[in-house]
Amino acid sequence: MDYSKSVKTEVLEQFVVETLGFEQTGPLRFSKALYGAHVGLKGLSANSNGSYAYYTLEGIEAVNLVEVILPATKIDEPLERAITGLVMAIAGEFGWCIDEDHGLDT
Repeated sequence: MDYSKSVKTEVLEQFVVETLGFEQTGPLRFSKALYGAHVGLKGLSANSNGSYAYYTLEGIEAVNLVEVILPATKIDEPLERAITGLVMAIAGEFGWCIDEDHGLDT
């Protein structure tokens, strides 16, 4: 996996809020209601292996990883399709790949 493609936090925030319709709930944290469940997103800055180790998202100027926080409820087919669409939109917008070990298959 190549985690070298990063995007300025402002660009990610604008895309996630204005294009994908998420609400910003904190620094690089977003939430959206989909099919009666809440889906979260978190922008992260990862090293070349995709690992990250920090306690705050404040002050991060660029991100190269988005973590999808799945709802605690059962994920049915319409919700799964909606989440897949969001992930594909983010990956497509920024030229990122989807981590197949921990994410959706493409």
